[in-house]
Amino acid sequence: MDRYIDDLLEHNAKVNLTAARERLEIARRHVLDGLAPVAELRRRLGDAPRLADLGAGGGFVGFCVKIAWPEADMTLIESSSRKFSFLNLEALRLGLSGLHVRNERGGRAEPGKTYDAVLARAVAPLEELLPEAFPLLKEGGLLVAYASEPAPDSIDRVLARLKGSREGSWAYRLPGEERERYLLFFRRSEVL
Repeated sequence: MDRYIDDLLEHNAKVNLTAARERLEIARRHVLDGLAPVAELRRRLGDAPRLADLGAGGGFVGFCVKIAWPEADMTLIESSSRKFSFLNLEALRLGLSGLHVRNERGGRAEPGKTYDAVLARAVAPLEELLPEAFPLLKEGGLLVAYASEPAPDSIDRVLARLKGSREGSWAYRLPGEERERYLLFFRRSEVL
């Protein structure tokens, strides 16, 4: 994790990946947030699931989850070329097996490859995120969306169209913050 933060700070000086400029701020705001779903995902998915970080950005979710959960197979999906370049270089530097980086938009799985869970932090509003993420999930797969508030009731119409369901939410707080954050869990019931 130290190496990832060091590399992020070095690269961030050249290409803006985050507004956070100090090590402690990155650890508090991004690393701890990235690690938030690990225990719950381990409980729900077992030992070695196939995961994707959709809209990976600076890799705060994908790298942190992979470092904390080495048995998981993690794919970071990023459409921005400048962010993809950092993610790809960092994946090579960290040398973790089962870590992959793809430069593309979400909404379509690699041929023959879907995921047990897709994680999405700061990608799009839920109404846009669900149709983008669900095609990446295998039947029964789980979407974990980071959010600043619980999912609104209006999202049920989108879920019905996508053959999905709510699987609950989990509220948490990062150190030094007064507002709660949420992990929202959605299950893909069947493949369309």
